[in-house]
Amino acid sequence: MPLYLDIAVPVPLRRSFTYLPPAGTDASTLQPGIRIEVPFGRQRLVGILMATTRHSKVQADKIKPAGRLIDHRPVLNKTILRICCWAADYYQHPIGDVLHTALPVLLRQGESTAQMQERLVANITDPNQANLKRSPRQLLLLQSLIASTKGFIRPELRQKAFTNQIIRGLIDKGYAKWTKTESLSLPFDKTQVIRGAPMVLTAEQSSALNAVNEVGTHLLFGITGSGKTEIYLQAIERILRQGKQALVLVPEIGLTPQTIARFRSRFRVAVYALHSALTDRQRLAVWRQGYLGEAAVIIGTRSSIFTPMSSPGLIVVDEEHDVSFKQQEGFRYSARDLAVLRGQIEAIPVLLGSATPSLESYHNAVSGKYKLTTLKNRPNLAKTATYKLIGTQHQELQDGFSTPLIHLMKKHLDDGNQILVFLNRRGFSPVILCRQCGWTAECDRCDARMTYHISLAKVICHHCGAQAPVHRVCSKCGSDQLIPLGLGTQRLERALNDLFPGRRIIRIDRDSTRRKDAMEKIVTNINRGESAILVGTQLLAKGHHFPNVTLVAIVDIDSGFYSADYRAIERMGQLLLQVGGRAGRESKPGTVAIQTHFPEQAILKTIIDDGYSVFAEQQLAERLKYQLPPFTHQAIIRAEAINKDLAMQFLSELSQCTSPLPPVTMLGPIPSVMEKRAGRHRAQLLFTSHDRRALQSTLTQCVRLAEQSKMGRKVKWSVDVDPIDLF
Repeated sequence: MPLYLDIAVPVPLRRSFTYLPPAGTDASTLQPGIRIEVPFGRQRLVGILMATTRHSKVQADKIKPAGRLIDHRPVLNKTILRICCWAADYYQHPIGDVLHTALPVLLRQGESTAQMQERLVANITDPNQANLKRSPRQLLLLQSLIASTKGFIRPELRQKAFTNQIIRGLIDKGYAKWTKTESLSLPFDKTQVIRGAPMVLTAEQSSALNAVNEVGTHLLFGITGSGKTEIYLQAIERILRQGKQALVLVPEIGLTPQTIARFRSRFRVAVYALHSALTDRQRLAVWRQGYLGEAAVIIGTRSSIFTPMSSPGLIVVDEEHDVSFKQQEGFRYSARDLAVLRGQIEAIPVLLGSATPSLESYHNAVSGKYKLTTLKNRPNLAKTATYKLIGTQHQELQDGFSTPLIHLMKKHLDDGNQILVFLNRRGFSPVILCRQCGWTAECDRCDARMTYHISLAKVICHHCGAQAPVHRVCSKCGSDQLIPLGLGTQRLERALNDLFPGRRIIRIDRDSTRRKDAMEKIVTNINRGESAILVGTQLLAKGHHFPNVTLVAIVDIDSGFYSADYRAIERMGQLLLQVGGRAGRESKPGTVAIQTHFPEQAILKTIIDDGYSVFAEQQLAERLKYQLPPFTHQAIIRAEAINKDLAMQFLSELSQCTSPLPPVTMLGPIPSVMEKRAGRHRAQLLFTSHDRRALQSTLTQCVRLAEQSKMGRKVKWSVDVDPIDLF
């Protein structure tokens, strides 16, 4: 019987395709996970072999032969292939796109997995002394090449002081040539793992370290500054001594430089970074090191979860609560959840660490699905920060700062310390208002106001990126009475310069850290220890260690109380404790000052007085009462179109044709909270169920209808399973 190939190609179709093997192909080379070039319409695409079979439902005369085999060894090993197949089903996404997401860009384009090296080798074994008599360095190089069995790579030639001129001269005379050979990687040396002795752990830390060595998913719930990173380091050390590899996920590129620096200062073995700031060539190089087993530790952001490891031993997800681990466009997967799945498949420990765990992870831990380990104290007798609520309801603020806060800041600066001023809103002002008629600067493409950026003299939409110059007069009434309202980090920076003239002020937000290595340089500048005021957004809240910060000033925490998103209170509590945790991390005591219109708010008092675990229990009780996640499961089908009514019409058609299974409720279609974004009108259909299988079955039915719908070709639609927001 003929052999058929089941191949996934990177197209927006939720299925694979059948091909015949290339002519003369040995069936033993057709392993799942290899890349095969295939004809697809008028294109030639790089596909991934899913399986081989002797039966096909496609008519034999319609099956085309595949093109060339790109690999002889799977680029997607069994584990990664299995994760991708599960994710394609669970997140209702085309399998070909999922598989390509798991590969570096150059591998998607068909580049070889082999790492080739240029070597200079001898082109003649009997040197003619006369021809090289006047070129002693060329003669010496030729003699060295003849003596060598494999030639030299460029770094070796530079080390031996052979210049490009000497090399070119020898090649031009026909005595040497460049050849390309595959670079062979060797596993790291497990006998030389660390530099010096590790830190001495407290009894609490030792207990936590012993607990997280067991196979399974562990939630390491430790207050800020409790030494979670040291637990990671020593847990990784143990598996490295067994010759196994570790994968560490961090939520932001900004965290990787300091994490990499700390890990490289501890470990002698190869530690690699993997994130979006690298070039395609650099990302492929790191992928290869993991694939071949040379990389001992790989530290990366969300997409690093798909990095292969030849000998996996441990996965760490730092700041596991962070929303950055959920992809928000295209293939909408959760890297944290896939890390848990990968640990189960590979039978290795997965360590989720946070001072403020997500309610989903915390619920899984207290219900016994995950193993819970806690760190309640800071090592070296360092005390947690003291919290101080400053009520602003009856105070006149000076550019956002109350008088008590200004006095407190002055005291800490006079003592030679650093202050962190936090506001989760970049730009100068979120609103430009006309005093005469009430007009505000709004985005033409979104249902949102434009934010004023004083350094650029522009208003910018933080949703679609649209920019416009700041008008001198109102576009509605012609008045010149335009004023900026509200606070942004740029406005705080200007106010601080006026309040504390001569003081060093460092702003950290998306605008100030756009350039390559900007965040690393800023952190280095801060850690010089000089008295300074740091002002910034949530970039400052994510795991940074600033030993000289003794005061954290949170200018405005109240936005969480106004949000329509049921997750807003959870995120406000996480942000408050994460930002506050930057204060007093070493010997100096820390203070966290919070300005709020609601100093008597019970939620604030619970977070500050009782801690995150009591806060989390209260939030979970409320979620249970209203049947919200994690006690139910949700999915959204979103649609958007340039035509105002098309998205709603498409989703209405879907809702009328879909028959939800009994435990599943369907809400909508309704316009999105931000109905217009980037020039497109948006709507959504929300599914909720206690039964995950019933929800998946209903989604599958709905997705099939969407793919068959003629109207579906006129809109852009997507599926979001376990959404982190309902907007």
